[in-house]
Amino acid sequence: MTELEKYREQIDLIDKKLIDILAGRFEYSAHIGNIKRDRGIQILQSDRWDDVMASRKEYAIKAGLSEQFTEDFLQLVHRESIRIQNDIARNGPEP
Repeated sequence: MTELEKYREQIDLIDKKLIDILAGRFEYSAHIGNIKRDRGIQILQSDRWDDVMASRKEYAIKAGLSEQFTEDFLQLVHRESIRIQNDIARNGPEP
């Protein structure tokens, strides 16, 4: 195995871990969606989102990630969380 192949193999493993971590995060989003639906809580809570964005950006920048990448990534994750919670609000709990 070449040096390049070794690095690519490591990236492949990390990508799978990232996917597993995101799947776990979205499971929690579903749990939160169930709670919000049951208690009549609005799905989008701007103050919470602003706090999350600020704290995660600060953490990511310290870790060496660019601010723009971090914003784009967090927006994408947040949109998926909202989609999941909207589905739950419309269709009931996920299995």
